[in-house]
Amino acid sequence: MSKDCRPYRVRPGVAADAPLLGAVERAAAARFAEIGLQGIAEGRPTSEAAYQEAAAKGHLWVVEWVENPEAAEIVGLALADRLDGEAFLAEISVHPARAGRRLAVQLIDAVETWAAALGCRSLSLTTFREVPWNRPYYERLGFRLLDEVDAGPEVRAVRAKERARGVDAHGPRVCMLRTIRE
Repeated sequence: MSKDCRPYRVRPGVAADAPLLGAVERAAAARFAEIGLQGIAEGRPTSEAAYQEAAAKGHLWVVEWVENPEAAEIVGLALADRLDGEAFLAEISVHPARAGRRLAVQLIDAVETWAAALGCRSLSLTTFREVPWNRPYYERLGFRLLDEVDAGPEVRAVRAKERARGVDAHGPRVCMLRTIRE
């Protein structure tokens, strides 16, 4: 159970979770249609193979609704990586039916705990500048804007891939960084 006694638990993801995660990612992405970003809402989720690979590397976390422990339901996920020697949050999705319960915060905290154990000093991500539940949300969680030219080469490569896939056509993107709490 989480600290606030709601029936949620964050745990490392396992390969068996992979078939369930695309639905969570798609549901979370559907919110983008509400603000006119249909292309993002209809984008393809991360592949099952990529989820399985992330689980094998210890780079996947899920949040489960565990009100019925025999039938826990995955309602959120986070994917992370090591880029430029630091932690990078590659994906975070929470099912909109479970929004408002600080589940993303719990997932980010789990990623940060993993990163700190590896000796990382920061956690970075890329996100939409103007989407209310993107940049402004991360700023409330202590992330700050990071000028892309100040990012390391691997984070800049992520931005280059986003541009090549056409993600920037949906709105300006930014890099963000948060110092890992000691």
